[in-house]
Amino acid sequence: MPQTEEKKEEVLYRADPFTFVFRELDLIHGEIREIKGELANVDRRFDDVNKRFDDVNKRFDDVNRRFDDVNRRFDDVHKRLDRLYIIVILNLIGILAFLIKGFFF
Repeated sequence: MPQTEEKKEEVLYRADPFTFVFRELDLIHGEIREIKGELANVDRRFDDVNKRFDDVNKRFDDVNRRFDDVNRRFDDVHKRLDRLYIIVILNLIGILAFLIKGFFF
C-alpha cells in the first residue's frame, strides 16, 4: 500500500486554447458585423447631411447673386446722382456768374 499512496496521479486538466480563441473570434466577428451595419447607417446619414448642405449652399449662392444685382443697381443710381449733382453745381455756378455779371458789370 505504501507504493500506491506515493504514486498519486496528478491529473492536469488542460483546456484546448483553440476553443477559447475561436469562441472569442466568433464574438468579435459578430461585433464587427454590427459595427459595419451601424457605419453603413452613419454613411447614409452623412450623405443626407451633405445633400442638405449642398442645398443650403445653392440657396446662399442665389442670395449672393441677388445681393450682387442690388449692389449693381445701387452703383448705377449713385453714378446717376453724381452726374445730377455735377449738372446742378454747374448750373448754380452759371446762375451765380450771371448774377454777378448783371449786378457788378
